[in-house]
Amino acid sequence: MKAFNIIWDVDDERDLQFLPTEIDIPDGMEDVDEISDYISEVTGFCHKGYSLDTD
Repeated sequence: MKAFNIIWDVDDERDLQFLPTEIDIPDGMEDVDEISDYISEVTGFCHKGYSLDTD
């Protein structure tokens, strides 16, 4: 599974150039809160939403 179209919550727009546009989600992780926390933990940044590709 992959998170994409991540809407990053940044104070400085320049931070966006260093943030990924998509993140691979580990197998077995299905809870939306767990996925949300994972995205933030991996990057160190909060986000306002994302889309999931389950293929």
